[in-house]
Amino acid sequence: MTVITVFRKGGRLVGFDAVGHADYADAGEDIVCAAISAVTQTAVLGITELIGCSAAFEMEDGCLRLMLDGSVEDEQWQRAELILGTMLVGLRSIQDEYCDYLKLIEREV
Repeated sequence: MTVITVFRKGGRLVGFDAVGHADYADAGEDIVCAAISAVTQTAVLGITELIGCSAAFEMEDGCLRLMLDGSVEDEQWQRAELILGTMLVGLRSIQDEYCDYLKLIEREV
């Protein structure tokens, strides 16, 4: 199962931590894992490359983390938060359909 923790600070989205494999199917055929990866990696790319937001991120096998830097200006933060919110909507949709393979947690930091 993939567990994704979405972090909020003062109610605002600030990052996420995605850990584990969905294990819906064999590697290369796991549509749930592919969907989760596409949604989360696109969010990271949108925040870091499209918006140019300062964020710490780490990607290794079975793990993707992103945390916005505290020095991000408000306008960039709003744009990054929109991307993170869109990611969360997509992940909720995946979880609704495949709840045995994806667990979402929201946590205040």
